[in-house]
Amino acid sequence: MVPYLPSKVPFIGNMLELAGNAHRFHDWMAEQCIAHNGVFKLYLPGQRDMIVTAVPEHYEHVVKTQFEHFSKGQQQYDMFVDLMGHSVLIIEGERWKYHRRLLVRLFSARALRDHMTPVIQRHSLMLQQVLHKAIVAKKPVDLYMLMHRFTFKAFAEMVFNNSLDSIDSEHEHPFEQAFDEAQSIVAGRLQQPVWLWKFKRLINFGEERRLREDVALIDEFIMKIIASAIEKRHQRQADLKTGKPVPTADKDIVSIVLECMEQDGGIVSPKDVRNIAVAALGAGRDTSADTMSWLLHTLALYPRVENKLRTELLAKLPQLAMNSTYVPSMDEVQGLVYLEATIRELLRLQTPVPFTMRECVQDTVFSDGTFVPKGTNVGMCHFGAARRTEVWGPDAAEFKPERFVDAETGKLLHTPSAKFNAFSGGQRVCIGKALAMLEMKMVIAILIGRFHFVEVPGQKVQYAMGITIGMKNCLMMHVEPVTSAAPGAAA
Repeated sequence: MVPYLPSKVPFIGNMLELAGNAHRFHDWMAEQCIAHNGVFKLYLPGQRDMIVTAVPEHYEHVVKTQFEHFSKGQQQYDMFVDLMGHSVLIIEGERWKYHRRLLVRLFSARALRDHMTPVIQRHSLMLQQVLHKAIVAKKPVDLYMLMHRFTFKAFAEMVFNNSLDSIDSEHEHPFEQAFDEAQSIVAGRLQQPVWLWKFKRLINFGEERRLREDVALIDEFIMKIIASAIEKRHQRQADLKTGKPVPTADKDIVSIVLECMEQDGGIVSPKDVRNIAVAALGAGRDTSADTMSWLLHTLALYPRVENKLRTELLAKLPQLAMNSTYVPSMDEVQGLVYLEATIRELLRLQTPVPFTMRECVQDTVFSDGTFVPKGTNVGMCHFGAARRTEVWGPDAAEFKPERFVDAETGKLLHTPSAKFNAFSGGQRVCIGKALAMLEMKMVIAILIGRFHFVEVPGQKVQYAMGITIGMKNCLMMHVEPVTSAAPGAAA
C-alpha cells in the first residue's frame, strides 16, 4: 500500500500543507517525493485520494503499458473546455483518435521543412532586430515577454497564416491579449475549489465573465479566418474546374486541416478546425517560450555551459559570426550535439508541464506491486523525478548537459521517455516535439551565437503556478554583442 503523507491536523488531511506551500508547489512536491522514496498518497476531504509519484516505471504504466486504465478525467475536461473546446488535449475516445490523426499529418517532416522552418527563420531575424535595438539603446529587455511574443507570432503565422503585428510592437494584438488572459484565468482555476469557479462561471462573475468575453473574441477572430480559408478553397476548386490559373494552396494549419477533412470525405466542421487550431497554438506557444526563457536565465548562472555551447555553435556554424542575416537550416541544427543536450537538460529540470494527472478507471497493479484502486487520481511529479538521485544520479539537481552525451562517442545518448518525459510518452506523446526542438535549436543558436545576456541584478526569478512552468516576474537582461572581447564570448 502507498503510505499517506502525514497530516498535521486530523480530519482535514493535507490541506494545510498544500495551502502553506501553494507558492512553491513544485518544490514542495519534489521534497515529499524525495523523502518518501518517490511515491506517497495525499488525502483531501471531499476529493478523491491522489497517489503522487516520481517513479519512472509508474509513469511508463500510466502513459504506455496500462494506458487504457487511466483517463484524463472529467475534472480536467471541465477545467479547460471553455477555452480549448473539444480539443485533442482534453478529449478521449474515437474523437481524440481522429483529431490526433489529423495533427500527425499537420506535423509531417515535409510540412516541418517546407512551411514551418521558413516561418521560424523569418521570426528569428525579427527577434534579432529587437535585440540589436536594445544594444543601441543600452536598455535591458524583458526576455520572458519577448520569448512569448516571438512564439505567439510565429505560431499564429503557422496556424492562421497571420503573424498579427510586429514582435516589437508596443501593444499586444487584441487576439493575443485575449488568448493570454484566457489562459491565465483557466490556469487560475487550479488554485480554487472546483465549486467556486463553477459557481462564478454560472453567475458570470469576475474573472469567469472576462473569460467568456475573451473566448468570444478568440472565436470571432478564428472563425473569420476559417470562413475565409473555406471560401478560398471553394474559389480555388471552382477555378480549377474552369481551367483558370490558381495560386499555390496555403499551407497554414487551418488550411491543411480543411484539406485533410475534405480528403477524408467527412463533413468539414469549422468548430473542429477551431479546436484543433487552438490546441496547436496553446500547446506550442507557452512550452517553447517558457523553455527558452528558463534556458537564458540558467545559462547566465552557468557560464561554463554557455561558453561551451557558444564554442560549438561558432565552430559548426561559422556563418553566425560572418553573416548577420544568416539563419541555420533544419539540417544544420540537427548536427549540434551540445545544443540539443543543453536544451534536453533544461527540459529535464524545468519540465514544461511539471505536474500531470490521470484518473484510474480500473484497479491497477504496477510492476513493483504498487496497487492503484479504481477512482484514485494519479499525480505524476515530473519536477520531483528530475531531482531524485535514484533516477538521475548524485548530481540530479545540477544543470549538466553532459549527462545526455556519450563521453566516448560524443553522440547523444538515448534516454527512455519514462525517464526523460518532457514530451510525454505512449499514445499521447507530443505530436509537435520535432517542431518544438527545431524552433528552440534555431532560436538559441542565434541568441547564444550572436549575443551574451547579463541579468539585471536584484531580480527574483521564480516559477508561476500555472498549466506550464512559466515565470512569475519579468526576466530583465542586458544584451551584449558577441565579439572576441565580449564577456562570455568564445575564446
